[in-house]
Amino acid sequence: MVLKMKLINIIGKLEDLDEIIERYLIDSDIEFENPFNVFNNTKGFVTYHGNNPYTEVMKKFVDVFEYAQIPYNDIKPHKGEMSADELKNMVDVFDKQIHVLREKSEKLKTELERLNSLRETLKPIENSDVELDKLSELKLIKCRFGRLPIDSYRKLEDYLSELPVYFSALSEDKNYVWGFYFTSASECIRVDKVMATLYFERIWIDNENEDGTPAEIIGKINEKRLVIEKELNELSAQTTMAIVAQKDEILQAFEVVKYYCDLFEIKRKAVYTSNSFYFTCWAAEREAERISKPAQDDDRITIILDEPSNFESVTTPTKIKNFALFKPFEEFIKMYGVPSYNEIDPTPILAIVYTLLFGMMFGDVGHGAVLAVLGIVMVLMKKGGFLAKIFIPLGVSSVVFGFLYGTFFGFEGENGVIKPLWFTPMENSNNMNRILITTVVIGVFIILICMLINVINGIKQRNWQKTFFSQNGVAGILFYGLALYLGVSIFLGSKAPFAAASIGIVISLILIFCQEPLGKLCARKKDWMPKEKGGFFVQSFFELFEILLSFVTNSISFVRVGAFALNHAGMMSVVLMFMEQLNGAGSVTVAILGNILVIGLEGLIVGIQVLRLGFYEMFSRFYDGDGREFKSIRG
Repeated sequence: MVLKMKLINIIGKLEDLDEIIERYLIDSDIEFENPFNVFNNTKGFVTYHGNNPYTEVMKKFVDVFEYAQIPYNDIKPHKGEMSADELKNMVDVFDKQIHVLREKSEKLKTELERLNSLRETLKPIENSDVELDKLSELKLIKCRFGRLPIDSYRKLEDYLSELPVYFSALSEDKNYVWGFYFTSASECIRVDKVMATLYFERIWIDNENEDGTPAEIIGKINEKRLVIEKELNELSAQTTMAIVAQKDEILQAFEVVKYYCDLFEIKRKAVYTSNSFYFTCWAAEREAERISKPAQDDDRITIILDEPSNFESVTTPTKIKNFALFKPFEEFIKMYGVPSYNEIDPTPILAIVYTLLFGMMFGDVGHGAVLAVLGIVMVLMKKGGFLAKIFIPLGVSSVVFGFLYGTFFGFEGENGVIKPLWFTPMENSNNMNRILITTVVIGVFIILICMLINVINGIKQRNWQKTFFSQNGVAGILFYGLALYLGVSIFLGSKAPFAAASIGIVISLILIFCQEPLGKLCARKKDWMPKEKGGFFVQSFFELFEILLSFVTNSISFVRVGAFALNHAGMMSVVLMFMEQLNGAGSVTVAILGNILVIGLEGLIVGIQVLRLGFYEMFSRFYDGDGREFKSIRG
């Protein structure tokens, strides 16, 4: 729901500014408003200028926390006696100490990577008895060690037939041939160029103590690796100890940095006279009362709470609060737009409808349980964000409808594991029609609720065109209700007062046709009559025609809910058919893979379809979503 907001006006003496901010503002759930947007007369007021001396120190702390992997997001500001220079010196000393240890570790890791790479390079020729270091000492003959792609090796004879070079292959795998090529010193440059065109990759082995046969070099590399890994473990332990030893102290210092940084930034939000300051900020009603109550006994400060309706020049921010079960669905709402302050928060209705329709489409006890468990695991692992939390109610809804349909991992009807509490949609044609009609009825009910919400929004916004005369207002409800009444009466063959209902439909269509001038008339606007009457009638006629079509298409659109319920059973029947054609392990494999495919693919499609129904069939009738989200200084 959208919380009721208050505009807080805070006035005090300049000499008490820091204490007032510390006591009333620095840890409050508020959003500052530019006072110049509120004042009618801004003469004599100035703003606070100057660079924040704690910004760079704050950034330094954050950088240190990032690479030292110290969590800091939940740190609250706390007043201290340390200056910006003292705080900077503290973090610099800590930074230098950790950096020295990290630099040593990085150098050792680089060397370890080089040794690992060299070892992997030499493994294909490990059984060779060639002493690689001796070859590099040759004066008149130059030797190159490396590898060639298999395709290049096959072309080698054609390329080197006229060159004074000899290639000796030592080993090969499916991609490369390892070996040496020898040539004279005078022809070395030319041969190197030719070998480069054949994608020969030269491997350098010229470090000290890396001599002997490949097997001997690999043995020395393994010894070095053990030494380096031991040193890395020791450095890691030293780094951990250094961080643990100073973690509390450095976090306490960060509390002070954050306090003074936030304090300075809050000062920028005020306007000043020669001896006083003035803040304006937004807060939820309960938070505003919490802030203002202590000020009644504080002579240093005056706090005045105002209603947002008194300030048409500023846009009231929207702060929404919902039950934990509904809260993840707020992200879907924000995709469409933030509700205005004078607009109903659609989160609860979207959460209920989304969960209900998803369960109807995806009704299966086994699949729903898998989805719910997946959501629980992802939440516990802190993965998946808001989607993980949404999986849980969607899975539970699917389990409930699975029991109603008597479906368990696709087994239903004659092959069913559980008996349906309601009916099985795919059991026969009557049940198919039943599920389709049921979903249309649910869709009609949802559309009527959305139109009622639109009427309430219109009243809150004092928009009489929206409230009474629009296709989603009172006139629209009258038309839709009477049209449904006549349609159902004709379908059931019952006697109904057709004349009275028809007159009501005609009146409602006339109101919808003339909604714009009637809305202006109710708002007491002088220019309520359209200037170009011919253009108005043509435009309104086509708009009315589109409105009539939208009522039909929106209602029929909910048939897709029933269609996907049938589609779910249809997809699983294919999996079951393949299972019956196989035996033993093959049948089990098909069952597992088939269910995973259906859960993943159909779950995604159904989720998108329900969201589409929410955005286009529901929100288009009552939700504008052009509000401004409340942004607390708490973050």
